[in-house]
Amino acid sequence: MTVASAALTGANRRPRRRLLAEDWLGIAVVLVLIILVLAPMAAVLLQAFIPGAFSGQSRSIGFGGLLEILERPLWRRALWNSLFLASIAAVIGGLMGSGLAILRHNSRLALGPALDIAAWAIIILPSFILAQGWILFASRGGLANQWFGLGFVPDLVFNPWGLAIVMSLKSFPFAYLTVSAALQWRMDDYAHAARLNGAGPLRVLWTVRLPMLLPAVLSGALLIFIDVLGDFGLPAALATTYRFPTLTYAIYVAINQSPIRFDLAGVMAFYVTAIMLLAVMAYFRVLRRRRYDFLGARAKLAPMAARNTAILPNGIALAALMLALIIPIGASVIVSFTDRISQGIGWGNLTLRHYVYVLDTGGAFLSALRSSTAIAAQAAVGSGIIAAAAAYVMTFSGFRLNRLIDLTCTLSLAVPGVVLGIGYIFIWNAPLMDRAGLSLYGHPFILVLAGIAGAVPIAVRVLLGAMAQVPATMLQAAALQGAGLGRRIATIVVPLIAAALVSATLTAFGAAMFDLAINAILRPPRLDVLPVYVNRAFEQGAFGAATAATLLAGGLTVAIIACISAAARFALRRLIQTQDSKGTTDADT
Repeated sequence: MTVASAALTGANRRPRRRLLAEDWLGIAVVLVLIILVLAPMAAVLLQAFIPGAFSGQSRSIGFGGLLEILERPLWRRALWNSLFLASIAAVIGGLMGSGLAILRHNSRLALGPALDIAAWAIIILPSFILAQGWILFASRGGLANQWFGLGFVPDLVFNPWGLAIVMSLKSFPFAYLTVSAALQWRMDDYAHAARLNGAGPLRVLWTVRLPMLLPAVLSGALLIFIDVLGDFGLPAALATTYRFPTLTYAIYVAINQSPIRFDLAGVMAFYVTAIMLLAVMAYFRVLRRRRYDFLGARAKLAPMAARNTAILPNGIALAALMLALIIPIGASVIVSFTDRISQGIGWGNLTLRHYVYVLDTGGAFLSALRSSTAIAAQAAVGSGIIAAAAAYVMTFSGFRLNRLIDLTCTLSLAVPGVVLGIGYIFIWNAPLMDRAGLSLYGHPFILVLAGIAGAVPIAVRVLLGAMAQVPATMLQAAALQGAGLGRRIATIVVPLIAAALVSATLTAFGAAMFDLAINAILRPPRLDVLPVYVNRAFEQGAFGAATAATLLAGGLTVAIIACISAAARFALRRLIQTQDSKGTTDADT
């Protein structure tokens, strides 16, 4: 090789880019997400095509496992029931949520703020608590029949269409919130043009306003479909009253029967995941057919109308509040203070014995409460740390795998807890993990990992909004002064996003406390956890004890969240005041 050719080769060779501290942080985030989310989901997909792949008894590759579900009447019925519930709830819940949002924002309802609060409360509340409330109200031995003589209510609710309506009431806030967000901005020019051409209010709504809202309406319907398809709370609560198998409950039965059918559970988990992905693909296909970017320079925020106290719109809002929240939660509260439902209304039927029983049943409730609180606290802290790292990397670095982090956090929002739990069983119960001494199936820490996996996507979304407000120039100036990555995060980022970080962590804590799907599938046999304790009491017919335990645990959870939130706000305020006074002193000096 000549000197000239050697020089030319050296000139053409690109210098290798040195990894920055942010890149190493991004690599760590990707590895954690692989362990928590991607590996379990890949295991579910692989198990569907290679049955027994993670039990050391793998069979031939093929579609035999996928077709087996169609040969079993119970599993085939579970597939049909899930599709029926999700589809009908998406239509009814989407129409209900969209209609309430339009009613709320076109006229300033007196009950509008109550609708907003109720929408968030319904999303936060575990579905099995709302389902249990409906069972206590609408069953043959429930309040509607025993107290109010409404004998038609059980037959009205406990049928496929009635259950679909109940699920619509539980999920309509997704459509309500998405359409409400789309109604914040208005382009009145189109509506004015339609009116000038003789269109009445209803025609303007149908031909102008609703087509503009179509992406938001479809988004709400899609979220409802995904939420209902992956719901485990309703079928778990119905197990004692009405036989209506769904895919998620069939997964639970498959791993709790004898012999255990992990392979069949994996196939059903694959169906749940595949149906969700097909729904998302159909949603994007519909949106790509036409443009919806109608906002222009003349767009303006929706004006605040005068408070509307008309009976009809507020009556509709009140009916929605009654059906969606007041009836199920009120039924649970009443039953917790009632000696026997069959004895009807009366002072002599009021009692506190259910609360005494719960607090004095050999410590089972307190043990379950301690276990769930400890697990939820660890999951909350872990999810807060991981979400903060992921949000920092996506906001302030040019890490090449940022798209993968974002995509993983987005897709995992749609993964039901049952599917995630099955994936964790496949990964952490595999013979390879057992030989390596890393098998976590049957250990409480697997609940912590699953809780983190379920909370990280939501926490990331919360923190991305907060970090977008932090100027990157602050971090660049600190780096020029020699501050390392850890110091920049601790002294600049964390103080500025402290409020959002606390909110994300507390949200994860509340969600992990009452996650029935994850706890029912992954809890060790001898570990008492709160959601399973409540569900077992309900299955055994101890309705008073179940509702009392729910209210006690819910009250404690709210108190913990409120105290930590108040303490965090106080500490942050004192920190800001200290820094301001210090800066004033330095300036005077």
